[in-house]
Amino acid sequence: MTKDLTPKDVQSTQIAELFPPTDDESRILVGCRRGDYSASMISRAVEDCNAQVLNLNVTSLPSEFADLVIDLRVNHRNAEAISRSLMRYGYDVLAAKSSSPVYNEQMRSRANELLRYLEV
Repeated sequence: MTKDLTPKDVQSTQIAELFPPTDDESRILVGCRRGDYSASMISRAVEDCNAQVLNLNVTSLPSEFADLVIDLRVNHRNAEAISRSLMRYGYDVLAAKSSSPVYNEQMRSRANELLRYLEV
């Protein structure tokens, strides 16, 4: 027996094929006015954090805070630094999702262990 696919299932499969997920990525929704949109400025803000833009898509998502909503996918595990950089460039960060919150906790734990070791 085969499962009937809905148009939404087909669309999500196509998106997954076009933009395959990676372990070291973060997704950020950025908002701005139409006149302030510049893909090169957004890329520069991301590259200031030693990351690269994997995907940059202008969406049709409605937002009361911005005229345009841009969906960014970057090759960096931590979206916080990139979000701060985008804000310095004058863009509004509407949402950010890091790929691995466990990674941040693991790094914090290892840093604390190192500090305890150095105190001995």
